[in-house]
Amino acid sequence: MSKSPRTAFSGPANRSIGGKSAAGVGSASLVSAAVGYVLLLVAARTLDTEANAVFLAFWSFLFFIFGVLGGITVETTRATKASADLPEADRGSRFAGPALLIGAATSVVLLATSFWWGGELFGPLAPTLVPVICIVAVVYAGHVTTIGALGGTGRWNKYSVAVFAESGVRLAAAGVVFAVGATVGGLAVASALAAAAWLLMLLSSKDVRSAFFSRADVGAGRYVRNVLHACMAAMASAALVVGFPAMLKFTTPDPVYLASAPLLMALSLTRAPLMIPLTAFQGVAITHFMSRKDDGAKAYVPIFLSVLGVAVVGAAAAALIGPWLMVFLLGPDYHVSGAVLAALTLDSGFLALLTLTGSLTVAAGRHRAYSLGWVCAVVVSLAVLLLPLGIEAKTVLSLALGPICGITVHTVFVQKSLKPTRV
Repeated sequence: MSKSPRTAFSGPANRSIGGKSAAGVGSASLVSAAVGYVLLLVAARTLDTEANAVFLAFWSFLFFIFGVLGGITVETTRATKASADLPEADRGSRFAGPALLIGAATSVVLLATSFWWGGELFGPLAPTLVPVICIVAVVYAGHVTTIGALGGTGRWNKYSVAVFAESGVRLAAAGVVFAVGATVGGLAVASALAAAAWLLMLLSSKDVRSAFFSRADVGAGRYVRNVLHACMAAMASAALVVGFPAMLKFTTPDPVYLASAPLLMALSLTRAPLMIPLTAFQGVAITHFMSRKDDGAKAYVPIFLSVLGVAVVGAAAAALIGPWLMVFLLGPDYHVSGAVLAALTLDSGFLALLTLTGSLTVAAGRHRAYSLGWVCAVVVSLAVLLLPLGIEAKTVLSLALGPICGITVHTVFVQKSLKPTRV
């Protein structure tokens, strides 16, 4: 008799990702981070500060949508991993169709609401940038489904290739734009085009097709409900991780926001080294926690302590060399104090921990707790942004207090699913 997917942290142990495969995923995620750095740095050098602020708003909103749809990856990874433990007759429906429909529905919602956010975010460029956002929502749903299926079925080499392919297409497209003359619209299209890289893999690889058209451990209705919980959490996650500049724009007077390009670049540069690789490793984290479900806290405490250690060391480095590095890379208009850079780097550590506790709750089958923790985090962060504080102070506090609240919620709920740590 098969176990319910809600029976968390039980059942036979599964093998975690091997060292070589983990190194491949890590390399791919680092390349992805490097490509993002290159585009942001060259855009800052090429565009004036006001145009760059608009591009950063687009970049933020694009990756916010990517982050929301990343909920498909989270649930697809869990569903395919759990399905592998079931007899063929007990497996659920194929998830590719429902996942793509979720992407299409997202596109329709974006188009229907664009009168509200399009002009506010993109100004005169809204007629160009809004269609880009809407089209890419459908295409990216296929990418995150592919990534989730590859991770859940243990095809880590193909997983790494998919991450490489996306960043490679983005870099090549951006290179063409810079060669012919960089504009906000051109950079926006180049940034979004990479979402279609998975189609090349689907056409060229039998393994990718096999994973993409595999089956979940639950029926289509249950899969969609789980994905919606994951997407709700991912929406909150994306708001804090990549959509924060858009939140800042909605809660800050225009003259103050348009002068905030140095702070926005500092946000991107301080969180990318930790958050971009960790986001790519989220599927790895879910399968790791599911494979070590009998280990209790031993499965996650060492990882959490490592993340905190990296954040503290990074904060110290940011305080010492961050201001000089910002000016060296971006020019004298981008000076930010060492104290602010250190605080933002430490904040990225809290976001990383929140991402990991979220992976733990998904592995435990606690989808409602997963979404609740992230929603609490974004509500608290947004509330702090509404306080009558300076833009630097409210940014630092918002990105600290929100994640800490979310971590607390996840930890409280997941303890009910964990077995005690054996000593």
